[in-house]
Amino acid sequence: MFRYRNAFEAEKGVKGMQLTGKRIIVTGGASGIGASTVSAYVGEGAQVASLDVTDEAGLKVVEQANAASQGGGQATFYHCDIAQPEEVFSTFETAVAGLGGLDVLAHIAGVDRSKPAEDWTLEDMNFMWSINLNGTILCDQAACRQFRKEGKGAIINFASDVALAGMPNGAIYAASKGAVLSWTRTIAAEWASKYNVRCNCVNPTMKTPMYEQYKASLSPEALEAFLANEKQRVPLGGEMGDADRDMAPVMVFLASDASRFINGQILPVNGGRVMLHG
Repeated sequence: MFRYRNAFEAEKGVKGMQLTGKRIIVTGGASGIGASTVSAYVGEGAQVASLDVTDEAGLKVVEQANAASQGGGQATFYHCDIAQPEEVFSTFETAVAGLGGLDVLAHIAGVDRSKPAEDWTLEDMNFMWSINLNGTILCDQAACRQFRKEGKGAIINFASDVALAGMPNGAIYAASKGAVLSWTRTIAAEWASKYNVRCNCVNPTMKTPMYEQYKASLSPEALEAFLANEKQRVPLGGEMGDADRDMAPVMVFLASDASRFINGQILPVNGGRVMLHG
């Protein structure tokens, strides 16, 4: 899980801390891309508040990231259910006080469910909206409150390739992520001009716990067909990416001053999985 610094530095020869002094909140920090991002940010010298509902795993991620830190980066875990407005705003206030301010929000938390489009219930839909869409809006608003005081800030939201390409048995998930894209591009225009806050959205195709759960739900025949299809759909490598190797360096870049003039963009990190053809 925590291979980012050594693997990336060994391959690219990168030295030094790219995020020294940055104060960052990461949601969904207990697993998958969120855990890799927490580790990467701490490894780059940032002060990080990691938010999640899974306390034991979240605390372990923070503990391991801090133990590996060599440049002053440190992380603290906070329990937060992003579907609960009062909890979001109070936790952000507490986290910001602990960090001494806020420079970046990396909003990664999200959920997935799978069923045929005709079978989605209102309960299913409300569950997906409350976390994937409402949770994004609430966390962005909570961060914006602090960014207005700081006079600047950066938001990294997470959507998905399926927001652009669709996904069989994942219609509501795809719809929720499509809404995240529209929300992000709107606040990118609005908050950049009003508050000097830049907002971008990542569309990742990574091996995550949700991906592994999906594979485990398939029959041996369906899994074989799925993996064969992946080889055809992903031009670069023929499979989904690795969160430490392929996603973490992008998250560091988007949180750093090197990306200061990038705003309102959708950044696919997917090996070429979804491309537009003329």
